Amino acid sequence: MMDFGGVAVEYDVPVPMRDGTILRADIYSPSDREGLPVLLQRTPYNKRFAQSGVYLHPAWYARRGYIVAVQDVRGRFASDGVFEPYRHEASDGADTVVWASGLGGGSRVAMYGFSYAGMCQLAAASERPPGLAALAVAMAGSDFYEGWTYRGGAFQLAFVLSWVLQALAPADAMKAGDAARARRLQQLASTLPHGYGRPLKDWLAEEDLPSYLRDWIANDEPTAYWRELAPWLGKVPDVPCLHIGGWYDVFIGGTIENYVRAATHSAASADQSLLVGPWQHVPWASFNGSVFHGPAGDNIVNRLQCDWFDRFLRDSAPAEPLPKVRYFRMGRNDWLEDESWPPKQAAMRELFLHSDGAANSVSGDGRLTPAEPSREPPDLFVYDPSEPVPSLGGKSCCRADVAPVGAFDQREIETRNDVLVYSSDPLEEDLDLAGPVELVLFAASDAAETDWTAKLVDVQPNGRAINICDGIVRARAAAEPGEYVIDLGSTANCFRKGHRVRLEVSSSNFPAYDANDNTGLPLAERNRLTGRLATQAIYHDADRPSRLRFSVGRGA
Repeated sequence: MMDFGGVAVEYDVPVPMRDGTILRADIYSPSDREGLPVLLQRTPYNKRFAQSGVYLHPAWYARRGYIVAVQDVRGRFASDGVFEPYRHEASDGADTVVWASGLGGGSRVAMYGFSYAGMCQLAAASERPPGLAALAVAMAGSDFYEGWTYRGGAFQLAFVLSWVLQALAPADAMKAGDAARARRLQQLASTLPHGYGRPLKDWLAEEDLPSYLRDWIANDEPTAYWRELAPWLGKVPDVPCLHIGGWYDVFIGGTIENYVRAATHSAASADQSLLVGPWQHVPWASFNGSVFHGPAGDNIVNRLQCDWFDRFLRDSAPAEPLPKVRYFRMGRNDWLEDESWPPKQAAMRELFLHSDGAANSVSGDGRLTPAEPSREPPDLFVYDPSEPVPSLGGKSCCRADVAPVGAFDQREIETRNDVLVYSSDPLEEDLDLAGPVELVLFAASDAAETDWTAKLVDVQPNGRAINICDGIVRARAAAEPGEYVIDLGSTANCFRKGHRVRLEVSSSNFPAYDANDNTGLPLAERNRLTGRLATQAIYHDADRPSRLRFSVGRGA
């Protein structure tokens, strides 16, 4: 029998739910577990793996004096029932917490896990089960429509398709005993490097796809469907919670919103903490995309989680006080602490878009300056949905071979004439961004509907242009000139002296987001390959001052 270093292991322990369904958990514990606190993870990705791509093995936590229970959620792997994403996680999670509290004889329970397993914690906490003492919610959204399935109204194509086809559907088919369907789904997943270009209606013609994916595509606006799917969303946890995120994570917006909500409205508002590293969704490493953020950027979550759990499950103070907010500042590659997010001393700044009407590509005349524009012609470009701007880095997930995630040199993207490029002069001193970034954009199109995209870039003296954050907004009445606010998300990056601040504006970022075909048809009926061309206008004049807004931190 395998030696886990003095840790006893029980596999497939049955856990009854209130409706009689049996879920199963693996339990790791010291030989004498009486009175020990419990760490609980609920995952749809196989309890034997226990999300060990980012966390240390459960036995490591058990050797530190915890009982660790890792459970397959309903309908996944060893657990009975039918898996319906999101729908049962509140009641099942609460029932499992009550069960887990008995493992050590009336123990206090903390939950941990990231992504869907992070959302499982928020769901369980919404029912306030007895025994739940703390959470460590990593890389979880705050809404299953905005920031999870869609962003700014655009479908998060690369993430959603890869998630369903790789992580969910084939395993569900195998569990149902349909090996042939599982093989067909795996074959579909293997086509993703080229298959993203297929119209969604062609994907939906695949009979093997799960019904919930069809529902997500059919409900491409924030309808009642999404509220009914997870009515517990928006309820803040009334227990201490460590919120963990990464600047290049697909859910960083939700992580920060969850923290701010809980720090403001939770009954445990004083015991909320935010930790954000220079990481993508997975792995949590200092090397991200093509950028090395130094040894300080390595994964520090396991140690900090234990400090957090010790504080609320053992009433023991950590060796160092836990700050309200601890965030990694890229560019300087160091950690900073603060009392809030955005940082308490942060102040909003603006840079205005300028050009003589030819900001197309890095060879154009686009400029970013603090001066407001007066009389300037608009910048025009033609957006062809059959030749969208390719995704190169940023906040996506989970197929790096198709939509690379993280920090990359954008110079190849900036050669395109359908990418408008606005750059500041070389900075005379460091510029320390810490907080939200948004673009106020005045724009028009000759299409009924289109998209506007924006990307903030840090340009080094050698010309290397590293993406920092990005955003998109779906313009459903694009033919009328309008004002659009594009949320690029939060970040913390020091633009060093001699660097330039750069903004890219376009109409596509594919396949991170579906490429709008400019027709205004329902999402499932669009076809980017046969969509219409759109002529786009970006305005920057006295009446329509397009501008980049960002939060400046405290500096060195």
